[in-house]
Amino acid sequence: MFALLTIIGQREMLKLGSMMSIMSIFSHFLLDFFVSFFNPLGPFLIQKFGIEVRLFTSFLALSAAMASLLQIFFGFLFDRIKQTKSLLFTMYIMEAIGIALIGFSTNFWMLVMSIFIIRIANSAFHPLGAAMAGEKSGRVVAFFSISGTLGAAFGPVFVSLYVSRFNLSALWIVSLPAIVLAILLLRVNLPERTVQRNKFQLKEALVLLPILFVVSVRSFAMSVVHAYTPLFVTNVRGYDLTVSGALITSGMIAGVVANYIGVILMERIGAKKQDLVAFIGMGLSIFLLLSSKNLPSIFASFVLFDFCGFLLMSANVVQAQKILPNRKALASSVAMGFAWSIGDFIATGYNSIFGNNIVLSLSLVVPVTLLAAIYFGIIQKFDTK
Repeated sequence: MFALLTIIGQREMLKLGSMMSIMSIFSHFLLDFFVSFFNPLGPFLIQKFGIEVRLFTSFLALSAAMASLLQIFFGFLFDRIKQTKSLLFTMYIMEAIGIALIGFSTNFWMLVMSIFIIRIANSAFHPLGAAMAGEKSGRVVAFFSISGTLGAAFGPVFVSLYVSRFNLSALWIVSLPAIVLAILLLRVNLPERTVQRNKFQLKEALVLLPILFVVSVRSFAMSVVHAYTPLFVTNVRGYDLTVSGALITSGMIAGVVANYIGVILMERIGAKKQDLVAFIGMGLSIFLLLSSKNLPSIFASFVLFDFCGFLLMSANVVQAQKILPNRKALASSVAMGFAWSIGDFIATGYNSIFGNNIVLSLSLVVPVTLLAAIYFGIIQKFDTK
């Protein structure tokens, strides 16, 4: 949270308005901090449990996809439930338990259970948190995304250093602050959210299809690159595990800036031009990453990739909430979880086919992003201008 305050300042936090906005921002930081542990721990967990790279990366993509798919259910449900505080409390406790169980895992299947617990809690939070942030304005949604990006940025470098210094079984200590904060949360006064109890019609969600397609492709590309880059740096280039953690953190920090710029950029140039810029940047940065043989160029190319990818994140959510203003949780779940799940399901099949070839897996994402740039940035008719 101190990192978040450093970035946007205490005055900006006050400008965001209600306690509802502040809690959505803080909770996003904390819960995404925990869920970001998986990728940087990949090389360590693969070695500990003696599993194939393909199995681990496919499982990460599959678990993310299955959990994200539930977001549309949670979004529909939370648009009808006002008890925000009890929902947040449950999510805090579930993620804390999941983190502790990772440390206590004695076999791969216990690890699977632990990761699923964290994934589901995190999945449930996203439509709720985005709806809380959306009570104020699109700019608050941007700060909501920024806080999650910050959490995901500091998580990898923290867990890499923590596990390098202490044993994995000591992760239960990391989970304790979440339990304490969950208890303190019960004493916070949160205003009621806007809820929608009218009958839902499928045609309401169909207007979100253009956003769904964009986010699905972006999710696929980012899922593959985030899963394989730590393995590329560690297994192919031979650098230490802590370098992988620092690399992911650097990319996420770039995403902090990109999230906010993305909302402003969308308002000024429209969705089509923004898609064109973002997908071209993603494709070129992967090519540069694969060509890099020293740390400065590896960091520069990966940071560029994440910057371009995160340009679309907050912007997509803001677009969806403006299209369905009375169903913010549902709109957010489509623009985040449901679309993420589609991308992650595709990544799961992709990883199962190409998974053990790290360089090839990264290389084939380049033409995908460039084709996406052509379609979403030039051919398709949907735009916000």
